Amino acid sequence: MLPLSAYREAIRLDEPFPTPVDDPRSNLDLLRVALGGLKNRRYPGIDPDLSIFPQKELAFALRHELVLRGPEPIDDEVTDAINLLLYRHSAHMGRTTAENLMRISDMMPASDYGSARNVAMWRGDVRELAADAVVNAAMPNLLGCKDPLHPCIDNYIQGQGGPWIRNDCSVIREIQGKDQEVGDAVLTRGYRLPARYVLHTLGPHLNGGEITDEDREKLAACYTSCLDLALEKGDIHNVSFCALSTGRNNFPFEEATHIALDTVNQWLQYHGTDVIELVVFNIFEDADAEGYMQALESWVED
Repeated sequence: MLPLSAYREAIRLDEPFPTPVDDPRSNLDLLRVALGGLKNRRYPGIDPDLSIFPQKELAFALRHELVLRGPEPIDDEVTDAINLLLYRHSAHMGRTTAENLMRISDMMPASDYGSARNVAMWRGDVRELAADAVVNAAMPNLLGCKDPLHPCIDNYIQGQGGPWIRNDCSVIREIQGKDQEVGDAVLTRGYRLPARYVLHTLGPHLNGGEITDEDREKLAACYTSCLDLALEKGDIHNVSFCALSTGRNNFPFEEATHIALDTVNQWLQYHGTDVIELVVFNIFEDADAEGYMQALESWVED
């Protein structure tokens, strides 16, 4: 895995991203500036110079362009406009604070899960979670999913976080000199996400057939790599994981859930909770939440 020291200064990881200053311009005016300054625009259905759009459509128009664009420099005026638009959109969506979430020990007092006091489940949109770090299921080249209609966490993170995440990932990819290895992780700022940082990891992809021990080890490595990197950063005290490899990567949800819970449990018990105090499992569907609940209810601690 690429050492944090290899890219930390190159992407200015330790510098706070500025909160935008108050601006009297409307979202439509800001969108004109933002879209006008992005090269090679590809959104076919909106011209902000001709029409007026509600908040939801304005947000979608910008996210569409940010998901499709490649990494490239952005001038200060466009950066300011995008920063303010995404800041307003984040406020419009609302916030959930990770550290205030109910722990497994309170939700399921009878569970034998060893790290129940330091683990929580949360059903919601990652763009609303105020955490120290959220985990992104990244593409091999780290440059994001390019299907703006695909409801994946990569799109949500890249679209709400802003173009600076993709630019940082491009720098990391260049320093690394190759695509991301399965099971490894890298760290960027969260920019206009409520989360301060994003941990990008590449999960194993199954093309059919039986799951191998190597597949299981690689999925477990995603969790340990992210937690190791968060621990190394030093100022990350809570981390939120999505259900890695269970979407288009075809890892069976039940087994992936057990690997996730077991790996996090072992990591927390080995490293303690002085730094990483909370791990959140971000769940989206009713059936997925039920799967986690069943696993925790039947957990037998070694």
